Amino acid sequence: MYVVIVCSRCGHYLLAKGGSKTRQCPYCQIRLRLAKVKKVASAKSPKEASALIRALKQRRSEVLSDHGISDTDF
Repeated sequence: MYVVIVCSRCGHYLLAKGGSKTRQCPYCQIRLRLAKVKKVASAKSPKEASALIRALKQRRSEVLSDHGISDTDF
């Protein structure tokens, strides 16, 4: 199983294996404890989890756009 988590420092969506205890964010380099981070989705395969991340990013982009905010403002 795989989980989609949100980095508590920079807010990026990340993919992690379900049995892992930690995951390092490749964007801000923080080491995240999976027991304490926000989990937003789960998937059976890494391919499915990647598709979920793409969909979440698209949705976030649309919501921000609706409010006149660009993704690059973050």
